[in-house]
Amino acid sequence: MNRRGDHAAAHDCFLTTVAFEPRHAAARRSLATLALYNGDLDEAYHWIGSLSAYQPKGDISAVSAQLEMLLNKRSAGSEYYCGNALVFSRSSKSAEGPPGERDLLDLNPGRVEGILAHCGWSRIEPGTLNLSLQFEFEDVAQAIAPAFYEAGAGVVYPEGFQHIPKARVGYWYYTGYVHYQGKQVPVLFRRAVTPNSADVIEVFAENAVREMLAVEDGAKVLCYFATPGASVKDEKWLACLLEIYAIFFAQAQQFGRKRELYQGHEGWNMPGQRPTLHRFEKYALDRWLDPKARVLDIGCNIGCFGIEVSKNVGSYVGFDINESLVQIGQRLASYHAADNCEFLTASFEDYRQSNPGKFDLIFSFAVHVWIGKPMDGYVADLKEMLEPGGIVVIESNDLVRNDAQFFANMSAFYEQGFFLLYKGKLQDDGVINRGFCVFKRLD
Repeated sequence: MNRRGDHAAAHDCFLTTVAFEPRHAAARRSLATLALYNGDLDEAYHWIGSLSAYQPKGDISAVSAQLEMLLNKRSAGSEYYCGNALVFSRSSKSAEGPPGERDLLDLNPGRVEGILAHCGWSRIEPGTLNLSLQFEFEDVAQAIAPAFYEAGAGVVYPEGFQHIPKARVGYWYYTGYVHYQGKQVPVLFRRAVTPNSADVIEVFAENAVREMLAVEDGAKVLCYFATPGASVKDEKWLACLLEIYAIFFAQAQQFGRKRELYQGHEGWNMPGQRPTLHRFEKYALDRWLDPKARVLDIGCNIGCFGIEVSKNVGSYVGFDINESLVQIGQRLASYHAADNCEFLTASFEDYRQSNPGKFDLIFSFAVHVWIGKPMDGYVADLKEMLEPGGIVVIESNDLVRNDAQFFANMSAFYEQGFFLLYKGKLQDDGVINRGFCVFKRLD
């Protein structure tokens, strides 16, 4: 009945099946699919949610999350998500192939009206941009709220292809941007409930995205998915943010989980594994900063912490062995007009040997394990780089996994004439336990 298109009768049949056999997971799944196809989202949520009670892995978590956010059952997990995708062409193999989007828009004026009303565009470019995702779409589904949902039952296909909307079930739409080589275009991303391929997504825009961004097949673009209502403070910040992620994703990164920046900044609405303002408070940095101080940050990552510190000191120098992270730090410093910041690409030994100057404050955040020196030798190097009376803030790596002797190893500071000002612990990323100490050089 369902295959013939008699969905009402099929719905009743599935309901009867579930009534007599509540553990019939296939019937529950079919009821969820029918509800999504018809646009009955509350009913779809019920049937999808019920699967987990009868089938251990039956709960379709991504669809559940999408429905929860769209139905205002919970807030989105993030205001945006970024990831790379490859541009490709989708064309029919023969004249008898499926119709293109130009024809479908003509057949579905309601789709056109809905998109225009939602986006405020004056028109829709008929040809879509097709993207092959280089990330798991489920990560988007779990974190970003859809803009709206389009039921497959309401989509008209020409004769011979009416099965396509049934196969796709329905479509999720997300607002966002496509970024390429310093330019970005506002777009609407479309994702079928059951897409042709797990990595495929389509793009709608007011104008031809290919021509506006000068992209060809195989080009790698950055996709920015935005939760509806999430505000970007200005276009310059959006451009900065997109450039940062384009640099970040251009190469594999050692630090940062699930494609997340390692450093973030709560005040900039830039999430990261390690939030800057929280750390600033945990280290009690207000007590150790001086408006004339010269600050060095060993292993500065993308510089969020340094830029925040630079507001309260004379000058800041951060270096990191990862050039792409340094580029991001430079871009952030430029946007925030942090003119007293300098970011350099260097290893610890290279920097120490080529920059003999001394500093009033040195940060060593979770880097001594990677530098690979015995603690007494590392402390001797820090002392040499520090002015008499200067301060070192040193932080451990993972106190459980690879730096369990951190506090015991701090004896090297005591034995080389340092005075302990403060020590503590933090778990700023919610996962790794870290310790830290603040020392003052006495001689």
